[in-house]
Amino acid sequence: MPVKAAQSLLSKYREGKSSLRLPIDPRDLAKIEGVKVIADSSLDAENISGEFNYEGWIPVIKYNPNDSIKRQRFTIAHELGHHMLKHGHSFRDNKKNFTLHDFDAKEVAANKFAAELLMPSDAISVMIKQRNISSVAELAKIFDVSVAAMKYRLENLGYL
Repeated sequence: MPVKAAQSLLSKYREGKSSLRLPIDPRDLAKIEGVKVIADSSLDAENISGEFNYEGWIPVIKYNPNDSIKRQRFTIAHELGHHMLKHGHSFRDNKKNFTLHDFDAKEVAANKFAAELLMPSDAISVMIKQRNISSVAELAKIFDVSVAAMKYRLENLGYL
């Protein structure tokens, strides 16, 4: 379900466009869904990367602006996953405990959503099969994600 939810949102993002523009900006996708995105440096004091909650009836993603840009992007996509998957209020793992191998079902689902959103499987396929790009580092640069995130994604898609 998280992958389908991400693909559905990407379809809205692509509407009227012949191709997907990379890298994907999770802020643009949040805007499509009416989700407010706010940089919140107070999260740094708690060693938190992000949070999803509601302010009144407005869904809000807060992210830590002190994190790296790539981490901020993944955090926003991850928190957007919590919204799209109707998980309700959620804190993103703190920086020290963050792992892509989280075993909380909601966190795993939000990570899968974020991975598909930022590194869509069809776009990766085009890069590898049609454009002959096989370098993990080059793919990470194209999608504006960390090399570790791209490597993990390629492993999950069966390319590595």
